[in-house]
Amino acid sequence: MSPVKAIRHSLKTRMVLTVGAVITLLMLVISLGILFQWRSLILNKLHNRAESVTRAFAISVLDALIYGEKGNFQAEDLLESYINDLKRQVPGIRSIAVLDNQRRVIAHSDPSRYNQVFNDSLSIRLSRVNRLVSGIYLSQEYGWIIESVLPLQIAGKRWGVLRIAFDAERTRAEIRQLFLLLLSLTALVIVATLLVLSYLIGRLVNSLEQLVEAMDTIDLESDRSLHIPHSVHRHDEIGFLIDHFEMLRQRLAQSRKQLIQAQKQIYHAEKLASIGRLASGVAHEINNPLNGIKNCIYAIQRDPEDRELLGEYLELMNEGLTHIETVVQKLLGFARKQSRSLEPVDVNEAVKRVVQLLEFRLQQKQVTLELHLQEDLPPIKADYHLIQEVFMNLLLNSYDAVKSGGRISIRTEQPDDQHIGITVEDDGVGIPPEELPRIFDPFYTTKEPGEGTGLGLSVALGIVESHGGSIQVRSEPGKGTQFYVLLPVAGEEENH
Repeated sequence: MSPVKAIRHSLKTRMVLTVGAVITLLMLVISLGILFQWRSLILNKLHNRAESVTRAFAISVLDALIYGEKGNFQAEDLLESYINDLKRQVPGIRSIAVLDNQRRVIAHSDPSRYNQVFNDSLSIRLSRVNRLVSGIYLSQEYGWIIESVLPLQIAGKRWGVLRIAFDAERTRAEIRQLFLLLLSLTALVIVATLLVLSYLIGRLVNSLEQLVEAMDTIDLESDRSLHIPHSVHRHDEIGFLIDHFEMLRQRLAQSRKQLIQAQKQIYHAEKLASIGRLASGVAHEINNPLNGIKNCIYAIQRDPEDRELLGEYLELMNEGLTHIETVVQKLLGFARKQSRSLEPVDVNEAVKRVVQLLEFRLQQKQVTLELHLQEDLPPIKADYHLIQEVFMNLLLNSYDAVKSGGRISIRTEQPDDQHIGITVEDDGVGIPPEELPRIFDPFYTTKEPGEGTGLGLSVALGIVESHGGSIQVRSEPGKGTQFYVLLPVAGEEENH
């Protein structure tokens, strides 16, 4: 998986999980709130129904008790009739009990309970109530029931309590179904929300991914605009980001062109400065054959009739002119402003060419130059003239550092399969440790005014790094300096 894909999936997953967790939590809270609200309404409705039936039936029970007390008829018979009628009229009643003040059953929906005394703790507590109460509990006999209890009293006289138990299993099943329904709806809403959220976030992240892929294909060397698929063009923050990135690309491309132009000017200026430093030595190389040519011309003028001597002088003059032409061509080839082109470069051959340019100056200063060039080195892919300039700057730096009779050595090697190493070492004055971090800074130099521009090492570092290489330096004051250039070799397909 590519880094872009991994980032995309990670961002999408985190966003979906985070927002999904928040939505899930909110939906669960809302669903639980709705569930408890509905449960409360259902139970309140059940309580109200039970209490209403209990109040209405208590009137009939009190009438029967009053009539029975006057001796008109047996209250138990009338209560039994009332209980049977109520069970037929009101479905869901599990039991009806009329108890006296001693908790003895006066009348019951189950005839076998007559004259029984309820001594359980619940019955004891309910016998003491002085107002209508109701509650839901699990009965061992009937299961889940809601029981309503009303004291039977009038005009300060209390006959006992009326207890009516209603079936609560159906209500409990209704609440369970309601819970499952809400749970299903909540899960459905959460899944649908996550799918929509995943789709929207996927579109957003997909736009970012395509923008990143388009960014990876940017070529600052061309004027081609950022290629963004039509599906990514948006009128929101992403579109705003794309537009501004395109503006940034244009500014970077323009800045790069200006930087390349400035680098070319600096490289050429430093090259001309190096040529100027070579000029004094080269002048002697040119003056010597010029003086010989002048002597030949003078001799010919003295005796123009001597054909044998004329031919000898003309041959000497031709050799002198050829030598002058060779020296001038070397200087012009090095000083000419070349267009940058990458090609396979033989490092050893480039080193030899630079050494030829400096050979006369090295001889004048009696500097010993040692070449240790490893044979069969693979070529590097580089700009030939820029690489020559790197070697020229390093050699001139060593030339200025050594004294008369000093030593400079150049070594080439292949430290591994991917790189070529070039070492330029001298036994000159060296560089103080505190100065080492600054030697590659532009315009920094320790030489006297007029002896250097301070750009040589900076330009050399810039050229090497632009070719994917590096420069390392080691130095001790009084013992010399060593520059180590590491450049990548050309690929196999680049050697053909």
